[in-house]
Amino acid sequence: MPTETLPPVPSAIGAPQRVTEPVRTQRSTRILLVEDEPLTAEVFARALLRDGHVVDVARDGLQALRRLREQTPSLVVLDMSLPTMSGADVVRDLRAAGHVDLPVLVVSGSERRQSQLTAAELWPGAWLLKPVKPKDLVLLVRDLVKDRDR
Repeated sequence: MPTETLPPVPSAIGAPQRVTEPVRTQRSTRILLVEDEPLTAEVFARALLRDGHVVDVARDGLQALRRLREQTPSLVVLDMSLPTMSGADVVRDLRAAGHVDLPVLVVSGSERRQSQLTAAELWPGAWLLKPVKPKDLVLLVRDLVKDRDR
């Protein structure tokens, strides 16, 4: 299988790094990954990149909303515990801004009912409890964007 140079991924050390890895599939989905923990962001971004997605990383809720104004992704992967504003507030703001059909995959250490985020606010989307295996994240992302890839 040929290898391809992937775009820089935010490193846990802080400097972007180029990674040469086999790319299994080519997808046209753009994922906005909102995660403030550098190592988690790096692991998730690498898994999504390997699966052929374009990944944009935001480190807090305000940065995520700015990125959403610049370009609408195919899906948002969102941590609930973020600096500057909660993940629940990010979901409410993006829905209020008209992104009502944008799938949101919440990856959190707590249950949805603890977030005060309703199932209707999250829809379309899903909730994954941490710890999350990267392969499980990738499979759920594929499922959530399968209709948007066509």
